[in-house]
Amino acid sequence: MKLRDKIVITTFGLFMIEAIMHYNQGRDDCVKKEDKKGWLPPTRSLIRLGIIVGAFSIINGVAIQAVEKN
Repeated sequence: MKLRDKIVITTFGLFMIEAIMHYNQGRDDCVKKEDKKGWLPPTRSLIRLGIIVGAFSIINGVAIQAVEKN
């Protein structure tokens, strides 16, 4: 398997998990029906989004580095 294919598979897998987490977070925020001011999510949600995206960015970097060695 080519390196490009390995990177596509690992990136897709991680981003799919991340997308599901974002979906569930958004669904929970809708149930709480917080009032929105502007186009940004509420501060608490924005912080959680940042943490999730940051964590998965680091995981993706580590995964690609590991795949590249093989």
